[in-house]
Amino acid sequence: MSEYIDVAIRGAGEKDGESVECLLSTYFLDMDEVPIDDFIVAEANGKIVGVAALADRSCCEIHSIAVHPNYRGNGIGSKMVSSIFESVNKERIYVRTTSPIFFRKLGFIELPMSEKVNLWDDCRECDRFDRCKQHVMCIQTDEV
Repeated sequence: MSEYIDVAIRGAGEKDGESVECLLSTYFLDMDEVPIDDFIVAEANGKIVGVAALADRSCCEIHSIAVHPNYRGNGIGSKMVSSIFESVNKERIYVRTTSPIFFRKLGFIELPMSEKVNLWDDCRECDRFDRCKQHVMCIQTDEV
């Protein structure tokens, strides 16, 4: 889609849970015990077309981000990340991603893979760590 799409970003609520899970599953993602209240949704014409979550566990992390395939390329993911930047009061935001190009365009820098074990318990305990395809990235929020 190349036309302008009017998208509203808002906090997710209980009524959005099924739509959030469905959109995440498109990319083989899940909520991974992140409460629905930690998600934001992008809505176009009454339909949820994007979701993102900020998890603040061992570090402040953009945990999940997904845009419906029919709406990709319209700046919806960037708009959700900008919304997260505005709502967070942390020095750094991290992300584990298989889409590093998207996050580089937003100013994130790639960190050594070894940083994962310092940041996330599940990485430290993962038996597939050596074959992991996720890049670890970070942004200084005072530079945004």
